[in-house]
Amino acid sequence: MKISIIGGGIAGCSTAYYLTKDGHDVTLFERDSLASHASGFAQGGIKPVIRGTREIEYQNLSDYSIGLHRDLAKQLTGDGLNGKYTNFRLKPSVMLVKEESEAAEMIRVYESYGGDTEFDVRWLDCGELSHIDARISNDVIGGLYFGTSYEVDPYKLTLSLWQAAEENGAKMVNRGVTEITVSGGRVTGVVTDDGLTEADVVVSAAGPWSAEILAGVGIEIPVYPLKGQILRLDAPGPPMKMSLWWDTDYATTKDDGLMWVGTTEEETHFDDRTNDEARDLIIGSAVAMLPYLVDAELVQQTACLRPMTPDKMPIIDAEAGPEGLVISTGGGRQGIALGPGMGIATAALVTGAESPVDVSGFTLGRFA
Repeated sequence: MKISIIGGGIAGCSTAYYLTKDGHDVTLFERDSLASHASGFAQGGIKPVIRGTREIEYQNLSDYSIGLHRDLAKQLTGDGLNGKYTNFRLKPSVMLVKEESEAAEMIRVYESYGGDTEFDVRWLDCGELSHIDARISNDVIGGLYFGTSYEVDPYKLTLSLWQAAEENGAKMVNRGVTEITVSGGRVTGVVTDDGLTEADVVVSAAGPWSAEILAGVGIEIPVYPLKGQILRLDAPGPPMKMSLWWDTDYATTKDDGLMWVGTTEEETHFDDRTNDEARDLIIGSAVAMLPYLVDAELVQQTACLRPMTPDKMPIIDAEAGPEGLVISTGGGRQGIALGPGMGIATAALVTGAESPVDVSGFTLGRFA
């Protein structure tokens, strides 16, 4: 079976990886370079969904995908939790709160994990937080600790997935797809500037550009770009041992030695430029939680466009259009965490096999 995948991000490359493991003929089309958009510029934090905060099907996909991340650290590097090719490692995270109402809710969440040995979840009061890092603001009254959180280098992970797929025979075409061809109600291939490449199955994993590509075969898909900006800071003092999260923001010391802080949620169409307004908002939020960052030096500011859907859940579907078309997009802010799960499920839809994780709740039809 000849399979064409559109998009060289985490969704496309993980799909290619799982398909080529089973010996399928895969060609990946990417108009720019691998992981040159959201998959290469994401923060890379991988933390469990807080119980009760998301739909159960989303939580199940996330939990399953985190397990795949652990497996990939071994499969792609042979080096367990310290894979040099993905920088995957265990890194606890703490969700910080400043309001009593937030603290009460987080304590309730913590209590819901009572007796559950799979997750290392604890409630830390302000005194316990100060023992973790005394630089946390005194305005913080507590935090929900997840010991089973991880961190990865998104660019290295995506590239490693593709390199493994390539070793298994996958080919890459560095061209943009202008058309998905259909005949008799079935896809027949994709068109680039070089002409037609025939395919039995086409996977659309083009992130926020999926809407434009799929419109050509009569599919309206509610996926749109949500810009997120990140600052990399040279921060004074020792690195942080944990990732900190609050509201929609975060701070973590990455393997490059820099403090990464973010992020924004901007609907700017396809404008992926950085700007001073976002810089100031991110710094203000970070300094409010970590006052010592007022003395940090800005090293780099990046921006990327995440593929977002109205309900913030991915679209993984093989029934939305002509036969042989599979859609895999919409990971949003959790695209890296969900990427392996989306990839293995998409590969199953391509081959007609049973998916190891239930993705029936992620069809395009839910928006009808």
